Amino acid sequence: MVITFTKTQMESITDWYDLLIVGAGTAGLTAAIIAARQNLRVLVLEKGSKVGPLPRGESMAYFPLEDEILGKGFIEGIMTVGPSFRRYHSPMDKKQTLVDVHTPYRFFPWHPFIERFEQKAIAAGASILTGVEVLVPIISPSGICIGVQCKNAQEESHEYFALSTIGADGHSSVIGQSFGVDYSTINCPIVKFLGDNAQVDISKTPNPQFFMLSPGQLEIAPHFPPAAAYYFPIGGNKIEAGLMLRMGQVSKMKNINQPSNEEIMKVWAFLKAQYPGFSSVFTDIKVEYEGLTQMPNARMVEHFILGKGGAVLVGDSAGFVDANGSSGLYYGMKMAAEWVGILSVPINQVQETDSNFSQKINDIWKNANREEYENNFRKTDVYKHIKTSYKLIGLSETLIFRWIKTAKGLNNIWGLFSFMIKSAS
Repeated sequence: MVITFTKTQMESITDWYDLLIVGAGTAGLTAAIIAARQNLRVLVLEKGSKVGPLPRGESMAYFPLEDEILGKGFIEGIMTVGPSFRRYHSPMDKKQTLVDVHTPYRFFPWHPFIERFEQKAIAAGASILTGVEVLVPIISPSGICIGVQCKNAQEESHEYFALSTIGADGHSSVIGQSFGVDYSTINCPIVKFLGDNAQVDISKTPNPQFFMLSPGQLEIAPHFPPAAAYYFPIGGNKIEAGLMLRMGQVSKMKNINQPSNEEIMKVWAFLKAQYPGFSSVFTDIKVEYEGLTQMPNARMVEHFILGKGGAVLVGDSAGFVDANGSSGLYYGMKMAAEWVGILSVPINQVQETDSNFSQKINDIWKNANREEYENNFRKTDVYKHIKTSYKLIGLSETLIFRWIKTAKGLNNIWGLFSFMIKSAS
């Protein structure tokens, strides 16, 4: 659903932003920081009562962009551990493989991390409004997104307009859905868990642990899709853990279904209580956070620019994660940075003209420009990396989950699986 403005309404718009960002997560705030540092007028809208209201995967390898956005050495100052290996466990923990990912993955607490983004965005000159729920995009008579209609905590309605809008509002983006993006083909269910008093000695088990589950492996859920359970020691006796369902090949599998939320949590409870090599960590654990959500891990969106232009999806909203490691923090940040770089050029060009808002919008988003923007992004290294990661995970999952199929089969070809994950790391 969208709201379409008439030509007369368009002509009445006298106050607008250069860049409107929906979602104050890491991708959205990265876009805000970079754009504001370039003297663009930026507004960020966040539905939650604070930025980054829900914790997500709290780890990231080092990339220079982090220093540019957060300040050199910031993550090192808040990190708890930094392992550079991962251990993969075959079904029922029959076999194990230690994989060198060649760079430390630094684990850190979420709140000081996301609050640093907020501080940097405000310092750069961006405006951030929390407690504001975006309802629908507003489009011009020619179909270009010109802003959004939203409401605040008091149910008061408001409209904000911009030359460009970035949808960074997560795995079920309102902006994306409004333009017809089907997130059921992009997202995978994931249980997220944070706990203390875990039965793990970080000096002996310093690395993230992944437990592979073949389709239909569990007697309590014989039609359950392939999945990976995991736990990450993150300092002291604290762990981050979860269950990621791998849905990319499920539509092509026989006797494997999309599970209900209740079945997913039933399987998660079973894994914590009884699964070999995994359950012992959860004895007497203190739950700090536990919830079922979604994470893009099946594919990217087909187009990053929505409709006739005006709006761009970034980060989770675009399905832009490294599918091999289910890692999205850095890649969402980098994608946002690339798109700000692409959009800032035409925005600055129209600022130098005397035309009105309607004309500026049309000048930025004419057909030839939209194609150029998409092509420029698809030439970036980060896009090529994510495209390759989806291709590799697709091939791997076809082999493991559609051809090999069973837990016994995966255990039998574990050496080949180990070779594949080492090659992809």
